[in-house]
Amino acid sequence: MMVHRAMLRRIYDWCIDAAHKPYAMWILAAVSFAESSFFPVPPDIMLLPMSLAQPKRAWWFAAVCTIASVAGGVLGYAIGALLYDSLGHWLITLYGLPIRSKPFARRMPNGAL
Repeated sequence: MMVHRAMLRRIYDWCIDAAHKPYAMWILAAVSFAESSFFPVPPDIMLLPMSLAQPKRAWWFAAVCTIASVAGGVLGYAIGALLYDSLGHWLITLYGLPIRSKPFARRMPNGAL
């Protein structure tokens, strides 16, 4: 199974629409967390409309986005370091990237991938 352009477009449109909902802060944090570990859509598509709609809260939105992104990055690291053989390999295959990961793996010391 590979991620298709139409699916990414639906996710993008959903994120733009969600930026105007009352619970947008929670969605922004979830998208930011997921994007830094496995989700292919950046949180900027929500951060910008939310910040433009409420400029006085823009720094708060950016802080939430940053904190969630760092937490997601820790999960992404754990996926690569601890779960590569199961979950990591599945994600690489899902996004159609096994061909691109092999040259990278050859450059890693001790065949880290």
